[in-house]
Amino acid sequence: MTRRSALRATSASEVPLTQAETIEWLLNRSQRTNRTVPIRRAFVQDTEDGPILRQKPGPLRQLMRHERALDLLLLVYAVTSGGDFSVTERAETWGRASGLSFATDGSASATVSRQWRKLDDLRLIERSFEGRFLRVTKLLEDGTGKPYTRPTGSETTRKDVYFQLPFQYWEDGFHDRLKMPAKAVMLIGMSLRKAKFPIVPEAYERWYGMSQATLRRGVDQLLEAQMLDEVDEEHFITGETPTGRGTRTLYAFRPPYHLNVNKTDRESGGNGKSGEEPVATSSSAKTIFSQPAPAFPWTAPSVSTDGLRPGG
Repeated sequence: MTRRSALRATSASEVPLTQAETIEWLLNRSQRTNRTVPIRRAFVQDTEDGPILRQKPGPLRQLMRHERALDLLLLVYAVTSGGDFSVTERAETWGRASGLSFATDGSASATVSRQWRKLDDLRLIERSFEGRFLRVTKLLEDGTGKPYTRPTGSETTRKDVYFQLPFQYWEDGFHDRLKMPAKAVMLIGMSLRKAKFPIVPEAYERWYGMSQATLRRGVDQLLEAQMLDEVDEEHFITGETPTGRGTRTLYAFRPPYHLNVNKTDRESGGNGKSGEEPVATSSSAKTIFSQPAPAFPWTAPSVSTDGLRPGG
């Protein structure tokens, strides 16, 4: 063997794509002309059938300790835009896209399979193998295991209310820069479909299964990443302060993440009521909502409802 042949440069075809290149390729394959991903609100907050409206956390709550599974699911939602809402790719492709594995020796399948299994167990996807390729079919976002259908956006049918995640989430690198608390708060905030909205800790625990500690970290991360801004404040009536009045911060997404606004807010120019958020019921309401103050100046509880330890 000559020295020249021994030092032969590696062929371009032998160098794996980067994570960013893989994601860009997947997104371009989706052929979504508006470059946004529709996601039903039921993914973050579902409702129970019956004469009385009952709200409960959606499947997102079960993914709070499985960030890479969420990353894969959001990419599946983006890529599967028509037909039978399935996508068939090599395990190596998903390994690179999720940042879990850049191996080309066949080991990527085992690395990624745990994430697919979690999504399968939550009945958010179905899996089948086609030789060395994995076929992933997305199911209804509420975790019922029902076949996926395009949401209509009907305001009268809560199961069909959806929000949109722009492709720029990946193009700005937020899939990598943000941690799981911020990703969860981002999805929940977008699902509210308000021009500006309060973040009420007690409501988020009850509606989304998110602890106050996790919520605090998520909002702080979004503010630091400049995806979210503190834009206003609103006053409300509460029995937990000496005056019977409380004040709380209103938040808003920066462009292009501000695209989820309902009809009422669009027509009022964002000056309508903040929406469905209830008044504070905790004895700490005065501390939480006092102004001016940091985003979340309360003491975290010792027990987390989403399984994450406070401060972890």
